[in-house]
Amino acid sequence: MAAFFKKEVKKSHLELTKLRIAKKRAEKALCRARAMQEDLKATVQQITAARDAVARCDICKGCAARQFILVECGHVSCYGCLRNWFHASLREQINTDSTIIPEYLRRRPVTVETLTELYDGGYLDVVLCDCPVCEEPVRMKPTEVNKFSDFFEVANDVLGQPKGRVVNDPHLSDLDLWKDLFHDEIQYV
Repeated sequence: MAAFFKKEVKKSHLELTKLRIAKKRAEKALCRARAMQEDLKATVQQITAARDAVARCDICKGCAARQFILVECGHVSCYGCLRNWFHASLREQINTDSTIIPEYLRRRPVTVETLTELYDGGYLDVVLCDCPVCEEPVRMKPTEVNKFSDFFEVANDVLGQPKGRVVNDPHLSDLDLWKDLFHDEIQYV
């Protein structure tokens, strides 16, 4: 009977050794998995930071879903910020020439029709717009930046919407977004 117990003890000892080896392997695998998880977290943070930096509006510093670049200087901003800046500039020009411009054309908001009448009537000859960041004169309509749209779509699906995202403006569905600010037949200075 002692031989039987010796054999069982030896068998148990062998199984215990196998279990210890399996435990060490599992601990090493868990360690590697935790390291990979940390690497993945760091990668997600880098991608999030890159997405947020690339999509940042130069004016409001929010994360713009649709960005527009000023061709003259390269600054990128969201549509709403540029629209507000250019409208304020146009308003200032209209109010500066208030003795010449009829009252009904000085009322808010400036529409395509109002802008057309201001130019066709000779009340405004030139639009004086500048970049809100560097004050470089703006002569051309801002151009939408579509370069990263696929990246943003995938990143937003995986990471969620960015914090501080700029709300889309209802004008973004118009074919000519800038028609009430940039009149095609005039000169910009």
